[in-house]
Amino acid sequence: MRKILLTMALLAIVRFVSAQDMTQAYQNWYTYFGNMKINSKWAIPFDVQLRIRDGISNKGQLLMRGGLQYSLGKQDQVLLGYAYVPTYSGVSNTWLPEQRIFEQYIHKAKLIDMTHRVRLEQRWVSQPAKPGSAAAIGDWKYGNRLRYFNRTQLQLKHKKETTRFYVALQDEIFLNLWGNDISNLLFDQNRFLAAFGYQFNANLKADIGYMNQLTQTTSGAKTMNHILHFSVFQTINL
Repeated sequence: MRKILLTMALLAIVRFVSAQDMTQAYQNWYTYFGNMKINSKWAIPFDVQLRIRDGISNKGQLLMRGGLQYSLGKQDQVLLGYAYVPTYSGVSNTWLPEQRIFEQYIHKAKLIDMTHRVRLEQRWVSQPAKPGSAAAIGDWKYGNRLRYFNRTQLQLKHKKETTRFYVALQDEIFLNLWGNDISNLLFDQNRFLAAFGYQFNANLKADIGYMNQLTQTTSGAKTMNHILHFSVFQTINL
């Protein structure tokens, strides 16, 4: 466990040092993750995320995502899902939609509270129309993207007794793949999060923390977003 914490800390330091010549930005993300359990095998995970740019003063992005999940066993799940992601464009002064279909595999470790997730996305991203055009959307670009996500949750103890408080560490890397008109660069972005949370009961928890998001545009320019990240997680038994 100490090795995991040390590795995460070193990664954060390296990212901070290497970000000195990058564009810096600030955002707030408010997220809700739900999981409706149909039975022991089938479930409907979904999430809604509001991402606000420039602190709380500017429009950003709204993400709505859901899917149908099947449990292969206690530690393994597969899922097929869809996401609708409108993003505000200051260039066209309108919301430009993105549509995604995705497939994912999740593995949960036995000994510690660690989740591995691999997700493959097929993305259709709308582009702003030319100035003077009556339509907001000018064209669509298609791309394939691979994502690997790791999250570790560490329960805090007081006088050797486990409390309801926890610390969460997670990292996710995004890679552009073949047949990609959105970007011809392999690296898309990376997100690192350190959060402090509270487990209200077996089906509800919430945490707040700092997320460091490193993104790369098609030109190769990089931006580091400093994000205040608030999340609610809920399991709903049908």
